[in-house]
Amino acid sequence: MARTAPGGSIEVLKHLHEHLDHHFRTLHERRLALRPAAPVFALEHDLNGDDLELLSSAVGGALTEGFSIRHRSHWLPFIVHAAEIGYLYTGDEYWPLFSQNTPGWNCGPQWKINNNRGLIKRWFKQFAAEYGGIEPKGGFAENFNIIAWPITHAVMPVDLQRQMAQLLFEAREVLTSEMLDNPNVLGACLAHRTGRYSERFQKLCDNKILLGHIAAALLSGDDEGSPYLVQSTLARLVADLTKENESRTWLAQAKRSAHSVRSRGFLPMHVSQRAAARSLSLSNVTNPKLLLRQEKAGWRLHLDLPDLSRLQSEDNQVGEEIKKRRPQIEGRRQPLPRGALLYPGRESLPKWPRPNMPIVQLEQGSSKVNELIARRCAITQGPWWVFRKQAGGLATEVKGRFIRPGHNYILVGRTGSKAPALPWMTQTPILTEGVHAFDVAAPPVISELEISQLATAGLSVVSDVSIQPVGLTPAYWDGEGSAEWLAGDPVMLNVSSTQATEKCSVRVDGGLPLLLEWPTGNPQLTFALEGLTVGAHEVHVVLLTAGKGTPFTSGSLSVTIRDPHPNLEAATEGAGIRLFATPARPKLAEIWDGRASISVVGPETMKAELAVILRDDHGTELVQHQNRISLPFSDDAWKRLAAKEFHKGRWLNAYHAAESCEVVVSRSGVGFATLTCERGFHPLRWVLTKQRNGEYVARLNDRTDGARTKVFLFPVENPLEGEEQDAARPIIAPVNGGMLHARSGNVTAAIILPPDPNGLRQRPNNRPAVHYADNSLREVQRLISSHHDWDDADLSADPFSHRQQQLVLDAITKTLVSLLAGARWAHLEQKRARLNSRKSPGMLDEMRELVGASTAQRAVARFIASHLWQWVDSPLALREGFREAINVISVESGFSDSRTAARFLLLLASRPGSLTVWDEAERNEMLRCVMSSPVLLRAARFAVLGTEDLRDEPEGTTFGDDQ
Repeated sequence: MARTAPGGSIEVLKHLHEHLDHHFRTLHERRLALRPAAPVFALEHDLNGDDLELLSSAVGGALTEGFSIRHRSHWLPFIVHAAEIGYLYTGDEYWPLFSQNTPGWNCGPQWKINNNRGLIKRWFKQFAAEYGGIEPKGGFAENFNIIAWPITHAVMPVDLQRQMAQLLFEAREVLTSEMLDNPNVLGACLAHRTGRYSERFQKLCDNKILLGHIAAALLSGDDEGSPYLVQSTLARLVADLTKENESRTWLAQAKRSAHSVRSRGFLPMHVSQRAAARSLSLSNVTNPKLLLRQEKAGWRLHLDLPDLSRLQSEDNQVGEEIKKRRPQIEGRRQPLPRGALLYPGRESLPKWPRPNMPIVQLEQGSSKVNELIARRCAITQGPWWVFRKQAGGLATEVKGRFIRPGHNYILVGRTGSKAPALPWMTQTPILTEGVHAFDVAAPPVISELEISQLATAGLSVVSDVSIQPVGLTPAYWDGEGSAEWLAGDPVMLNVSSTQATEKCSVRVDGGLPLLLEWPTGNPQLTFALEGLTVGAHEVHVVLLTAGKGTPFTSGSLSVTIRDPHPNLEAATEGAGIRLFATPARPKLAEIWDGRASISVVGPETMKAELAVILRDDHGTELVQHQNRISLPFSDDAWKRLAAKEFHKGRWLNAYHAAESCEVVVSRSGVGFATLTCERGFHPLRWVLTKQRNGEYVARLNDRTDGARTKVFLFPVENPLEGEEQDAARPIIAPVNGGMLHARSGNVTAAIILPPDPNGLRQRPNNRPAVHYADNSLREVQRLISSHHDWDDADLSADPFSHRQQQLVLDAITKTLVSLLAGARWAHLEQKRARLNSRKSPGMLDEMRELVGASTAQRAVARFIASHLWQWVDSPLALREGFREAINVISVESGFSDSRTAARFLLLLASRPGSLTVWDEAERNEMLRCVMSSPVLLRAARFAVLGTEDLRDEPEGTTFGDDQ
């Protein structure tokens, strides 16, 4: 655009608006012609430096002149300006950055500023409607419904570009022509690989359409334009991205891989065949493997679990659930830790999996996700399984159920199945329930009669042709018909024949055959397969006789290309050490206050180095602790270490400035594992600082759109009554501490304020007072919600915060139970509170007597009293035992399922705030049952308090105890 002499901001804005209108409409028409159609970004304005400077001046002039309706009618320059500010955004507050670069923006009353912010959003929505502009999607757009627009239209803010280059580099080996031709497919593939990246980058990648179009543009060739970004914007992005050497190298290698994918081809298939191959691939790639390991007493079944995070490409919910839900393995009694399916692992199975049962399911997972896992994660169904013996006492499954003369196998069948009666097949011990096993020593020559006997068990014999991998050792090879390579590794195969051969026909996934000349006089042929995409492929080989050229034998090999990306929530290098966290990707606050636990698995009794490091937002180390540990390192050992170290002075001072915590476990020659826990990218976040006089002052870091943020202070002594505070001003913590709760729309942030220890000593009996208006369902719901707010609030680094929080939680729980359980039980709760830590020997007897008066109710109380010692250290035993106790009377009280009733009642009696995640209708129906018949709640409270009183350590003294 030619430089325009200013003639007043309105004239300049009008000229710029007309130019941008023509530019964006033309661009929109081009993007509509693409398949699929592509969106337009406001950053694609194609203005040069001088014109952009003119636009910025005109925007500032409009604000100085009053920002009247005449200025606002020429709105395109304003959204271009907002997108330019979004390009500079680094995750801090957007509007202060906008004001800094837009003189006059903050002039006038707050309501006017808020109206102007709303205008920005309205104009971006109008841009989306008229010019095909991209629309914000995902978690970021839900939390930031105004600033998500300019940041999305900034394409890729500068501070996230390095992570984008790294993501493209790590995904370079899994690129396919379909991905490069379809940004939506590319975006879905890349999005599920972001588990180890910063939370803010993950939120940006939630918008897979945005991610795919940026990636497709960046992967275009150096000398070719991209249909997805105008050349000036693409050149700007690449120039900024390649300022750093490592980012430049990453992007260059990713582009070379993309160029290679565009230019290569292998065994073309029809469209229908490609679709069939794609539908097959995910199913096989995510299947677990069965293997046997020999022990002194016999063979034991093990299951090799795959990384199931790749299923996120089919359903976004999968990733969230496999992080938060525990996997239940068929044949294994106890569930695995949360996050165990995010990386490959091996588990022993005491029982052989039952037929037609899913091998993997998520505890309390949604039916949709569990059905997907059941389809994509399956084992062979039997009734017979063949395992080929390998070195080191292992036997790997031969999925084709065939044996080769002269080789040794283990044949496993379900109990009761009849094995072929062959002299070279003898029974052998197996330590897994539900099956019997046979040692198979196949002779060099197998007769026709023996072949027919093997066929009765669904087994076959292969002898004329052999297909096996050569060259670079594959990631997995079962010794017979199945091999795996990592994407990018060369796939080389060797075909051997005992007969004279002229040609070899190779067909991949049912595609067109490729004829290869057989080397004269050589019993073997070696060839390479190129261009195999990530997934499972079937390679079928047919040998043609010398002279006649007719087929005389054939064979097949299952080839799996696996994604090499390390999608570990706890990134592990080397197989020697593995680090587990619950939840799978904990936040810094969860690590700090004990809600998260960490364990390390490695060679028994081996020593390893454990380092815990706090870093600020620039990655600078604030404090580090090193400790020598013995493997395996349990959850309890981590809790003891955290309780000992985290509340020392230097850690307390560093915690509030920290943005991340890095846990590193290493042993030279064995491996290392790392886990990075971020504080997280929060729309609202409390920052607490300690003054020289010992007072704590809290300040709200508000990254939302700011107009609707409300802040309330709940003091410990009156924890349900909040006093509204000025969100823009620092807030001094009360002497007894309290909770600060901020809300902006659906976004909340809460923190427990630490008390003044001197004030606590002066007023030791100043305890929380929880009041209720009546015994209505609404009042019960209010108490449950308040318990959740206090329980879910972040803890400060001060150890007294946890004490005050626990006092409030106990007070709310006691009040809720007193409200529902009746006057006599309420009197007992008050009596027990007065006793405090001095336990009365007769208290258990008194609780047992107050449970109920009928014969059945007294029987329940006696059952609980006689089993309390068995439940002291096991929440699972408590839940199952309590279910058994109430099984008879739960139906009379309106509960249809005693197991669900037991879970609900125990939570209501101990942690009522956790019930907020239950289905509202189900929760309210159960609350009505309790209100009409409180005997079950009294029984649950007896079980909870009884086990608490019998526990060796008082409640709350162990760091991070889960009640």
